[in-house]
Amino acid sequence: MASTELAPAAGPAPAARRRARAEADVRLPGGGRITASAARRLHESVPRNSRSARDSRWSAYQDWCDTYGWDTAEDNAVLCFLDDLAGRGHPATTLDAHFGTLRMLRAMRRTPLDTVEIKSCLAIVSQRRGEEADDPLVEPGPLQAAGVDLSELRLMVRTLDRTTVRGRRDAAVLLLDWWMAGRASEPARLNLHDIKFTKVKVTDPATGDKTLREALIVKIRRSKADQAARGQEVRILAADESELCPLHALREWLDVLADDGQLTPGPLLRRIDKHGTIGAKGAGRHTKDPLRRGGITAETVNTVVKSAARAAGLTPTPAPEDRAAVALAARQAKEAAEQAATAEESNAILKAWRTTRRAARAAVRRITGHSMRRGCIQAMLDAGHPPEAVALHSRHSPRSTAFDAYRSTKLSWDQNPTGSLRLAA
Repeated sequence: MASTELAPAAGPAPAARRRARAEADVRLPGGGRITASAARRLHESVPRNSRSARDSRWSAYQDWCDTYGWDTAEDNAVLCFLDDLAGRGHPATTLDAHFGTLRMLRAMRRTPLDTVEIKSCLAIVSQRRGEEADDPLVEPGPLQAAGVDLSELRLMVRTLDRTTVRGRRDAAVLLLDWWMAGRASEPARLNLHDIKFTKVKVTDPATGDKTLREALIVKIRRSKADQAARGQEVRILAADESELCPLHALREWLDVLADDGQLTPGPLLRRIDKHGTIGAKGAGRHTKDPLRRGGITAETVNTVVKSAARAAGLTPTPAPEDRAAVALAARQAKEAAEQAATAEESNAILKAWRTTRRAARAAVRRITGHSMRRGCIQAMLDAGHPPEAVALHSRHSPRSTAFDAYRSTKLSWDQNPTGSLRLAA
C-alpha cells in the first residue's frame, strides 16, 4: 500500500492574502501601468545629470510644439523641431543630442518615429554639420576644454594654501583627478574604502632591477562608462615630487579627517563650509543622496579646477563690465527675436547672436573639470606610452572612438616629413 503521509489534506486551497500598496500605481504615457516602486527604480536607473538633460530637451521640444501648433506625437514634429534648432544657430552636436533623446522618449510613449522620419532627421543633422564646416566665422565642432599638462598642474597646486583644511582637500581633488585621468564625477563619488595604499615591485628602466615603490589602487564602483557597476580599478604609482604626488596629498587629507574625528566610513572627499567645518556637520546645502551626505559633488570638482586655473593665470577672470556686456547682448538678442515679424527673422537674429558668442568663447582658453582627464591622457601619450595602455588607464573601451578625441595627432616638427624635402638655395 502506498504511503499517504505526505498527501495534502482534502479541501479548497487557502485564499491568497492580497496586500494593499502604500502608493498608487503609475499610469504610463503610452498606456498601461507599473507600480510606483518600479517607476521610481526606473527613474533612478538613469544618472541624475542624464535625467536633467533628457527632461530639458523634452521640455524644449514641448515648448516648441506649443508655440507653433504641433502635437508632440505628430509625424515630422521632431524633424521640424531639429530644423528650427539649426535655424537658431545651434551646433550639430546639440541637434544630435536632442534627436537621440526625442527618438527614445517618443518610443517610450508608444509613438515611435518611423524609418523615413529617422533618416530625414539624420539628414538635417548632417546638413547642419556641413553648414558649420563652411562657416567662416566659427570653428566647427564642439567647444572643448583645454588639457592641463604637468607644468600647469604644478602652477594650479601652488595657488593652494596646503596648511589649511580647504587647501589640503583641494590639493587631493586636483592631484587625484589628474593622475587617475578622472571624469569629475569619479573622484567625487569615491568612498574611504575605495582607496588602498600599497607597495609594489617595478622594473627600473635604467638598470633592469626590481625596485619597491609606493602605489595607490583606486576602486571606481560606477561611472559614466560603467553603468552596470561592474567596477574598475585605477593603479597609480607614487610621483617622485611630493608636491605633485596624489598619494602624498591623500595622506595629508586623511590626516585632516583623523584630526577632526571623521576618519569614518563615508565619502573620501568631503565638503567644507565657509566656517571650515567638514562633512555632514557643515552648514549649507548637502547632496540629495543621503548616502553621500557630507561628500562633494562633480560640480565641486569642477569649481576647484576652474578656481585654481584662474588663480594660476591659466584662464582669464572676466571683469564685471565684461559679464554685464555679455548679459546685455543676450537680452537684446532675445528681445529683438520676440519682436520679429516671422519665425525666420527671429531665428536669424538668434543665430547671429549665437555665432558671435561662440566665436568669443572659442577665442578664450577654457579649463574645466574635464581638462584634468584630457591633460593626463595627452601627457601619457606624449611620454611614448602605447595608446592601448593609456586607454586602459583612462577606462576607455579598446574600440572607443571617443579616445581619439584626446589624442594629439600632430607630429612634432622633428618628425615632420616636409623637413626632408628641402630645396637647394
